[in-house]
Amino acid sequence: MSGDSAKTALEDYFADLLREDDPAAQSQELSPKPSLAEHTPPAEISSQQVVPSAKLAPKVSPKPQAEVEIKPVQEKLEREKREQLQALLNTRPLQIKPRVETKIKTEVVVEPVVEKITETVLDDLHHVNQMLEWGENGRPMWAQGRFDALLFQVSGLTLAVPLIALGQIQPLTDELTPIFGQSDWFMGILPTPIGQIKTVNTALFVMPEKYNDSFLKTAKYVMTIDGLPWGLAVDSVNQPITLNTEDVNWRTQRTKRPWLAGTVKSAMCALIDIPQMGKLLSDSEKSRKPH
Repeated sequence: MSGDSAKTALEDYFADLLREDDPAAQSQELSPKPSLAEHTPPAEISSQQVVPSAKLAPKVSPKPQAEVEIKPVQEKLEREKREQLQALLNTRPLQIKPRVETKIKTEVVVEPVVEKITETVLDDLHHVNQMLEWGENGRPMWAQGRFDALLFQVSGLTLAVPLIALGQIQPLTDELTPIFGQSDWFMGILPTPIGQIKTVNTALFVMPEKYNDSFLKTAKYVMTIDGLPWGLAVDSVNQPITLNTEDVNWRTQRTKRPWLAGTVKSAMCALIDIPQMGKLLSDSEKSRKPH
């Protein structure tokens, strides 16, 4: 099977998943892709952002209370993660300067930190819980307005994840430490400067029916989930793009595969609900621990 036909088969696979889980999608089949004569495909997605047309005035509707609370924080987090990602993509060799030791006599003041730590943990927990929620409009809280999404490749298939829900991107080395009694999609523990990352075989987790062992040789990076010690193994990572809520075909029924949020129309790829995937991974680990 050629590379193009394999990619098409995987795209059709995700389209079938959306139709299978959503009664509304079953009555509205995905429209065929436009021909070259009807539409000229945009430049590479990896270097382009999806920006709404300035000629069309957006429809103003009352914003949910949850959006008012989360939007300023989300915009700040997305900006920070964009800067971190750009720094990673533009990494250059560092020039290490000799360390100069200066002895300074200072008075040590010990302050209680228990209260500060407790507040930080509670804030992080509140943030994670907000990311898990879906609004009454059928969209996740991280997609109540414009949001950044990171495109990446797994076994030749392009997938997208909300940038705000990601932690860092680490190179995947051969230092993975296996753990007995784990799921088939558990690759092992990856030691990194930010701690030990429980690495997931993304190809096997997302599309077990189409899985090929060649992914174990092509995976080069691990994308960590913000606030959790879990990471997704991927082949390659592209530049982030900016999406509007109407740029996604959102799922209406999410009892099956809750990690599948919908389909990005312009990229014709699945949008992964990373907070929900992180919850599934954590719940799976808890269920395997002896009581």
